[in-house]
Amino acid sequence: MERNRENFLSLLDNEKVSIFCAYDQDYNIFRANSFKQNLFSHLGFEGILECVFMDQIHSDLVQNYDKNLKNLTCDGLFTKKKNIALCVLSADCLPLLLYHEDGIIAALHSGRKGSFENILKKCVDKIILENPNLDKTKFHLFIMPSICWKNYEISGDVLDFAKQNFKDFLLDSKLDLKSLVKFQAQNLSIVNIVDCEICSFENKNFFSYRRDKIQKRFVSVIYLKG
Repeated sequence: MERNRENFLSLLDNEKVSIFCAYDQDYNIFRANSFKQNLFSHLGFEGILECVFMDQIHSDLVQNYDKNLKNLTCDGLFTKKKNIALCVLSADCLPLLLYHEDGIIAALHSGRKGSFENILKKCVDKIILENPNLDKTKFHLFIMPSICWKNYEISGDVLDFAKQNFKDFLLDSKLDLKSLVKFQAQNLSIVNIVDCEICSFENKNFFSYRRDKIQKRFVSVIYLKG
């Protein structure tokens, strides 16, 4: 079942998992913290017992939230725990939400640096390491609202680096991070890819750093239902 309202976008909501984006307020105030409460009940999402927000540092660091994790300085979390909402803050960077049919979820902040360093692969590798023989084709990747290539112009050393290493994802000086992430996912045998196709720069319902130079962030959320 999909739900769409003025203050949130739901990409998947069934008896096992819920995946949505909330943009009704600045969620950056929750950064780097875990809250033993449901911060999204006002949007109609029930059953959440804890909301976890990373201290995102534009890295490729991914951690397992199942191991009494205290340090939330990372750009990726995964878990098998139910009713735990993993949250990604963004305002143009790519929020990637990953769901495996065997009951594993992940939330990734994949900006330019994270995408260049393939944080998606780092996450999948860690999950497979802890869950051998997992069928990769049962992963589902959701690309949440983020900047589209035509509004993402790069220059200088970043452009030179992209030309040398990611030229297939450049059109002149504009970088297509979504296509890069989809390519990385396909190389991981992930075939179930959902792109919400919302550009945070163009859609003014969403915060955009490139558009407005603000520190406010919307949030993309995934949780397993218990």
